[in-house]
Amino acid sequence: MLIFDCTKDAADFFSKKVKGEIISAVQPSAAAQSLEPDSAAHDRVDRWQLHVTKFGRTHVLLAMKVDTRYAMMFVGLKRNDVQGFLQQFSARYILEVLVLAGNVSGQIPPQSELQRHVDLLEESLQSVHFFKRSDRSVQAHINDVLYMAAYDAYEGKGLPVEAPDLIAFGEVPNGMLRSIRGGDYFIPAELELKQACPRFGMVMTEGEIADGYKRWRSRRREQDPEPEFED
Repeated sequence: MLIFDCTKDAADFFSKKVKGEIISAVQPSAAAQSLEPDSAAHDRVDRWQLHVTKFGRTHVLLAMKVDTRYAMMFVGLKRNDVQGFLQQFSARYILEVLVLAGNVSGQIPPQSELQRHVDLLEESLQSVHFFKRSDRSVQAHINDVLYMAAYDAYEGKGLPVEAPDLIAFGEVPNGMLRSIRGGDYFIPAELELKQACPRFGMVMTEGEIADGYKRWRSRRREQDPEPEFED
């Protein structure tokens, strides 16, 4: 099950006015309470927060996983195109997890077995709910990522648009140290991969993932040194 918490800007983006009436896929926050019995029946409930802004005339949507703070950016989405967003989201998430596994030299299952796990994952993501609500802590981390995107858009090499460039952009904020309300520090990409491995049929211990990701970060720093950030 997918739950998307939408800021006001995201809720407005996924809404339209028809004959003076607002039609929206986003439900009020109170509607989430009625979902609790249904969500308890699912093996996995993924909750993301969505925020939308504009760089010039281009819409930019930032999706951040609430518990791992893993971020994915989408550029140029059409207003109120919920299905278009969901198709991109599912495809991008699967691709990004496989990229994460490759970064740490994870053993990906044979194609037929991997496809079976992907099919099961896609099936589990068919149950989707949008609610108008947001968490300030998540939004602060979203703002950090969008600040980086704004620098690229206006001062750097330009806003990434295609999936490979968006994935490359995300590797930086997803590799930063994060903490939630004064808790222990963690790395979003590493934490997301630890959660995702069983769902993709990948057999890796948390220690193997941590060691592999440490080696990957070391190689990245040697190739392209960049400052470390902590929140």
